Amino acid sequence: MGQPDSRDLEFGITLIDAGYLRPGVACFYLLESAGECAVIDTGTSLSVPRLQQFMRERGLSAEQVRYVIPTHVHLDHAGGAGTMMAAFPEAELLIPPRGARHMADPERLVASSKEVYGDSEFERLYGEITPVETSRIREVQDGSKKHPF
Repeated sequence: MGQPDSRDLEFGITLIDAGYLRPGVACFYLLESAGECAVIDTGTSLSVPRLQQFMRERGLSAEQVRYVIPTHVHLDHAGGAGTMMAAFPEAELLIPPRGARHMADPERLVASSKEVYGDSEFERLYGEITPVETSRIREVQDGSKKHPF
């Protein structure tokens, strides 16, 4: 695997191409501040190695990721959440309440996507979708003034 396409957006924010379909279709963002990191969106489970490679090249450890934050539960934006949470043992998943149940139990998302794409195309597009332990999920409300970072 070559170096993932990325772009420094300044202020400790890096855009990283998720490798979904073709360049620029889906991206995630790595936020770095005070020795800790957050990841906005996850790409698919197939995207996670791209982030891990980028972090190694930056000298960042898995334990520095404190938050994984899918913006919504479409599988090209949140399909890698379970894989990411397994890779980042100190991370907490922050997600709107309607998405939390799908992260803890992604079976409905998987089943409906497989109906559309079929099993083999689903696997090619999204890889394995794994659940996130409920103890590591924190629901956040839209417009909340309280945030962890």
